[in-house]
Amino acid sequence: MKRIGIFGSGQLGQMIAEEARRLGHQIFCYSPDANSPSAKVGVSEVVGSYDNLQKISEFAQSVDIITFEFENIPKITLEFLNSNFSVKVFPNPDALVIAQDRYLEKSKFRELGFLTANFFLLNKDTKENADPFPFPWIIKTLRFGYDGKGQFKINSRKDYEHFLEFAFTDAKSEYLIEEVVPFQKEISVVLTRFIDGSVSSFGAIENIHKNHILDLSIFPAEIPPEIATKANGMAKALAENLRYVGTMGVEFFIKDSVVYLNEFAPRPHNSGHFSQDCGSHSQFLLHTLAILGYSAPKFIYPNPTVMKNILGNDYNKSITLANILSASDSRYRLHLYSKEDAKPNRKMGHINFTGKIIDTDSRFLEI
Repeated sequence: MKRIGIFGSGQLGQMIAEEARRLGHQIFCYSPDANSPSAKVGVSEVVGSYDNLQKISEFAQSVDIITFEFENIPKITLEFLNSNFSVKVFPNPDALVIAQDRYLEKSKFRELGFLTANFFLLNKDTKENADPFPFPWIIKTLRFGYDGKGQFKINSRKDYEHFLEFAFTDAKSEYLIEEVVPFQKEISVVLTRFIDGSVSSFGAIENIHKNHILDLSIFPAEIPPEIATKANGMAKALAENLRYVGTMGVEFFIKDSVVYLNEFAPRPHNSGHFSQDCGSHSQFLLHTLAILGYSAPKFIYPNPTVMKNILGNDYNKSITLANILSASDSRYRLHLYSKEDAKPNRKMGHINFTGKIIDTDSRFLEI
């Protein structure tokens, strides 16, 4: 039996913990949040800030393995974990340092020869004469943005001048300007790399967003096989270069059969939630097996599955429909995160349908 410590205590930690506990391991979580989703499934909860190195040291020394369900942890803390303990830490904290900095992330992709949208580092030294490529632009905060937070659409010089009026109140502020790619589809690859270098991958998943938040994931993606193969190869090459151990999600844009690498998440990924009900190993089980030192399963046979996120928006209607579907048809499986407040745009749960999207009840898409 191992003692597994998870940084973060949200729904991803909750679902990792559920798989690890089935295997007989003890689970502990560390985060600033009390009474968290992870704690509500019986995980031992340690509450502390991510920059409290003394408390983090004590937590690290109380477990055998550390992993992450949340990448936006201060760089100083990641460096501290990387250099001060005999405890095993998966994935390598260096991967989180790259993933949480959009400029480092895009630069890593280019270093590996992958196509990305054009990008430009915007700071106090470059802000006055920034003209990297034609409008429109997306300006993103360099760190700590997700689900569309910290993003600004810039269509003209006037928009940019307005942005400058509020963007640099702090001299340390930094942003990334990105070219807008008029893509036809968004896809992701969720894979798990093991300590011995073996890899399990589900292949390409098609993703549909609403208001910058993932709404629907369709597995397998309805794309030509050669595009799926290319995206899968890029994701595997990234994991290999990072010496990654655990599950990761890699996101892509598809435009005219060209594959653009957009970003990666060094943890299980929202688009991989379908795997809980695909008839094979879930992404959370694969992550747990990887950090425990197992090799990749020889085969995974995931069935077509569709995942629908349940947000706090109009939650009563959504949960009513989800309960009706899951109670009346075993192909629907409801997963709730035990969050107390249903706030707008907050992820409260998801529902999976085992089958093809064409076979879903029309109410499924109304959730």
